[in-house]
Amino acid sequence: MEPARAGFQKIVAEILRRAPAEDAAGIAWEIACGRTVAEKTKVIGFSDGVLRVSVPDETWSSNLAAFVPRYLDSLNTMLSKSVEKIEFVPLQRTPQKKGAA
Repeated sequence: MEPARAGFQKIVAEILRRAPAEDAAGIAWEIACGRTVAEKTKVIGFSDGVLRVSVPDETWSSNLAAFVPRYLDSLNTMLSKSVEKIEFVPLQRTPQKKGAA
């Protein structure tokens, strides 16, 4: 199965090289994270090696943080510009409990 995946990534990388950097990053993100995550997230920026991704809330941000190394590996096989960091931007903040500092 690995040779098929490598071939697919080469094809995707070739296509993405021709797209503007932010468009390419958005397409690569959807491939790297998979359909379920892609349906709930969106690339909102890519510059200076930082990919900014909107997520529904802070829980999503925390949960996806564990997958960052895998996402970086996948993104960097597809994109011509290196992604050094993924920054998750929650659309909603988790409300603080009363009395919490």
